[in-house]
Amino acid sequence: MLGAMYNLGKFIVEYEDQSDIDVFLDTAKLTNKTKRILLINLKRINGEFYYNSVHEQELDKYDTKKFLYKGGPPNGIDFTPSSLITKKAESTYKNRVLKWFKTHNESPFLEKIFQVLKENNEQIVTDLNKKFDSIDKKNRNNVLISITIQEGFEKKYLSDYSIFKEILLDKSYERYHFLKSIGESSGEGICYLCGEKKDVYGFVPNAFGFSFSTADKKGNVPNFVQKDQWKQVPICSACGVYLEAGKKFVQKNLSFNLFTLKYYVIPNFLFKSDLNEYKEFYNNITYYSEEPDDKPQKYEDTILTEEDDFYESIKEMDDVVEFKFLFYEFKGGGKFLDILNYVESVLPSWIKKIHNAQISVGNDILFNENNVKLNFGSKSEGNFVQLQSKRYITKNNWYAGFLRDFFSSKTNKSFLDIISYIVGGKNINKDFLLSHFMKKIQKAHRTNMENDYSVKLLTTESLMVYMFLNELNLLKGVEKMEIGSLDEKDNEKDFFEVYGEFINSPDKKAAFLMGILTKKLTAIQYKSLGATPFMSKLWGLSLDQKKIQKLYPMIINKLREYKAAYPDLEELISINLLRSNENWNLSGDETSFYFVLGYTLKGIFKSKKDGDINE
Repeated sequence: MLGAMYNLGKFIVEYEDQSDIDVFLDTAKLTNKTKRILLINLKRINGEFYYNSVHEQELDKYDTKKFLYKGGPPNGIDFTPSSLITKKAESTYKNRVLKWFKTHNESPFLEKIFQVLKENNEQIVTDLNKKFDSIDKKNRNNVLISITIQEGFEKKYLSDYSIFKEILLDKSYERYHFLKSIGESSGEGICYLCGEKKDVYGFVPNAFGFSFSTADKKGNVPNFVQKDQWKQVPICSACGVYLEAGKKFVQKNLSFNLFTLKYYVIPNFLFKSDLNEYKEFYNNITYYSEEPDDKPQKYEDTILTEEDDFYESIKEMDDVVEFKFLFYEFKGGGKFLDILNYVESVLPSWIKKIHNAQISVGNDILFNENNVKLNFGSKSEGNFVQLQSKRYITKNNWYAGFLRDFFSSKTNKSFLDIISYIVGGKNINKDFLLSHFMKKIQKAHRTNMENDYSVKLLTTESLMVYMFLNELNLLKGVEKMEIGSLDEKDNEKDFFEVYGEFINSPDKKAAFLMGILTKKLTAIQYKSLGATPFMSKLWGLSLDQKKIQKLYPMIINKLREYKAAYPDLEELISINLLRSNENWNLSGDETSFYFVLGYTLKGIFKSKKDGDINE
């Protein structure tokens, strides 16, 4: 992973002609969040400084570098006297800007600035508060405080003075080899990345916050000597800069959030010397990742939901690049990343397959607008995925959104594992998946037996996920089945012709058809009674062969009480119950799953036979 980040960063630095200062600056924080700036303006006359005023202005995102902003620790000072206001202007000024000059008084130039700020402290605080309060509330988040110096007719910023740039560079490099809690970790050795013998450092990855490099824990370092971290991952300062550039590019352009799962996507070109491939990828990614100022960024935008953007940038690419998916969460108050999972060697062709599988299943007739109206009400608009769009679910991320519904925050690791398996093309245990499907569906059923909307919603989601995984051939122990059709089917027999490989045995057919018959009965009950009392006799949707066999005569008897019969359907059930009597291979979860599928999909079948008394 470090190698891929290094190669990317090296290309970025050379292609964009970035200096080390350009790499170190936190310009992305300003361009993404900061709208206004408060500038403490000083005058310099004959080498002496005088306080002039506080000026408030709009931030021009193309001028962010002149403020030399690089954020420091939450309870410390920043790398330069440019700081973001988190709560109050006064506290930010005193605790970060003024304190910065108090800490860096090693030159007469800085000492004089500190003295004039201290002498005019009360007036500066008053002016800062007044200007800050005058800013519209919508623009008060992350307002930047910085220093300007008027020299004659010229207004100068921090970037105009070498002393501020030197301090920024020194402190930035220092992170690579010094931690206050440990001390120095450096030596002479072979750099892990460039392979050259030079001064190398032990805390380079730690400076970017990767948890595998946390040297504050003795168990993570050679011989339990924390200062020897440089021997484990020796990296020189030049390669450290490339790493930082690579990480910042990924963070800006290839950082995503998939239904609470945060992750980076790191490209790794298989032919390192092919600069044309790097350039093509860079140009496409930066083009598609640009967001108009008035376009809100959705919380769940991901590499696979933004196929409108990202997919366009890679769809023509051959497998000359592989992607590494790094799933993480912030720890230590956002100080470093805890790497939760890491998926290597994901090719563009596989990402295209994931995209195409979602499109294919989403377009299946079972989930089109007509059937959505039949199952979820005539006021429903669009196909099933569009029905869920208010939850940030789109045609390109629905598989993850639906899976998230079956894995709560308490089972976040399982959700992460499944997403990682899908991205990495690994098989998923069918029984494990069905178990989670049914637990959620059964809970919804117990919560409100009289209203089956949630049950139908979850069942449809589970079916789509199952068909999606089948399309990708990722169901462990299950051969890929040809499922689905774009042709409308009228009845259960036609349905089995199209979806026969999915419901391909007498036990599956029996459970599925029993679900259809049960729904027909409850529909009759609701029309007659305004309630569905039979729902309480379904054992909480926890079914097996014996319960299915017991349920059949109960439903038939109840239907006859309402003078209703479905001869073709009842015959199909009888045949399949008989055929599966000695060869019932479904587990309880599988039996329940096929039953609720029939119960949910019942609405799409048309009844045409004379003599049927229908709901």
